[in-house]
Amino acid sequence: MTKTTKGDRKGQALAELGIIVTLLITITLGVVEFGYGFFALHVVTQATAAGARAASVLAIGNRDACGRIVDTTAIATLVRTQVGSVVTLDSTSPQVQQCDSSSVGGGCQPITGDGASVPCSTSPMPKVRVTVSGTVPRIFGLFGSSPRAFSRTETFRDEGR
Repeated sequence: MTKTTKGDRKGQALAELGIIVTLLITITLGVVEFGYGFFALHVVTQATAAGARAASVLAIGNRDACGRIVDTTAIATLVRTQVGSVVTLDSTSPQVQQCDSSSVGGGCQPITGDGASVPCSTSPMPKVRVTVSGTVPRIFGLFGSSPRAFSRTETFRDEGR
């Protein structure tokens, strides 16, 4: 049996400290990464709801005679402003649709700007739907992780029709 010296014990304690510190730093970075992802998705959900709420009460100047939305610029600007640089939105995002509850499958029509192909709605409960999609970037990129894709959809009653 060999006799250990005080210097050997210091080396063992240093090695154990290195393992523990590495483990704790990795866990802390993982918690921060998860927290940022959770925060980013919350911001996107709130921005999507705000966009749908704004689209549901959009002023007459942005609607045609039937109440169809002809200009979604204000809605897109609102959503993009609220999201800011927290996430990366797709180039087509946000998408605004008007829906009729009387049609099969909800009868959602994407807003194209011309509005000529869709007849005036007689639905008792018209709705407007806003969909936002994109990616949440990783902060640290632990273990080679890539950005996470998301899609959020909110539907409100269309008060403008």
